[in-house]
Amino acid sequence: MSSAASHITFALACAGCVGRGGGGGGGGEPADLVVTAPLVRTLDPARPVAHAVAIRGGRIVAVGDERDVAPLVGPSTRRIDLQAGACLLPGFIDSHAHLFSLGRSLRRLDLSGTRDFDEVVARTRERAARTPAGRWILGRGWDQNRWPAHAFPDHEALSAAVSDHPVLLQRIDGHAALANARALALAGIDASSRDPEGGEIVRRADGTPSGVLVDAAVDLVEKAIPPPSDAEDDEALAAALAECRRHGITTLHDAGEGRAELTRLGRAAEQHRLTLRVDAMVDGSDDALVAEWFARGPSLDAGGGFLTVRAVKLYADGALGSRG
Repeated sequence: MSSAASHITFALACAGCVGRGGGGGGGGEPADLVVTAPLVRTLDPARPVAHAVAIRGGRIVAVGDERDVAPLVGPSTRRIDLQAGACLLPGFIDSHAHLFSLGRSLRRLDLSGTRDFDEVVARTRERAARTPAGRWILGRGWDQNRWPAHAFPDHEALSAAVSDHPVLLQRIDGHAALANARALALAGIDASSRDPEGGEIVRRADGTPSGVLVDAAVDLVEKAIPPPSDAEDDEALAAALAECRRHGITTLHDAGEGRAELTRLGRAAEQHRLTLRVDAMVDGSDDALVAEWFARGPSLDAGGGFLTVRAVKLYADGALGSRG
């Protein structure tokens, strides 16, 4: 198998790329996979460049030139010979990500790159036209600092354009969100509502909510959103894993998951459905969950080394763009 495309970077994303043999150092049984490329970046200062890699049992057993891996090629060995312009890289490690949020976001309205609030309203109106009435419309990505006027938006235009659906649109950093009138009503937020601890309901001059909610105030609306079904969360996890594979990510540090997500990750690991290693952190905002995990102790290398839980994420920050 070969790639005819030029200037394409390939990331080696085998199941267990944790060891690296020297040139020809993986003697014994034939390799399961041999990949050759015009350029292999090893990230080893002593030997930064190679041209062939051999893998057996999910582990790299040899890195070097083609003559170094030739003894490991057997009748059942799969070969991938990358053509000119291709570069083979070790799998990438993402140091801070949110696996389920990624999967869910792939199904939500993408507002990144919007040039003004009118474009946000237009994209939301378009999504509403394809969504059954009454169903929530969720989105993320707007950034008022990139608009001509840097002020937070007001929900009035959004509520006029989309009145049959509750809408919650998160700012690009996730520390603020804009809700339309129907979402505010479902959450019971009005002029008499008090700001929650650690959050703010942004208000107009007359004291009525503008629709913008900062930090903990976003939770007031999120509590009114029906939780995703098991099937939807399984689909979200599968979508996130596929997106990570597409970018060559082989290990991900999942920065803060709740009980349901940790349970789902554990089940996926045991069923060998995780296609990258996940180093998950317990959501530190759930005191009961943190206490449970401290009593339980760290869970290391579940599912054959594909899930590790040994950290807690604590929240003590706001965000400059959201003015949290």
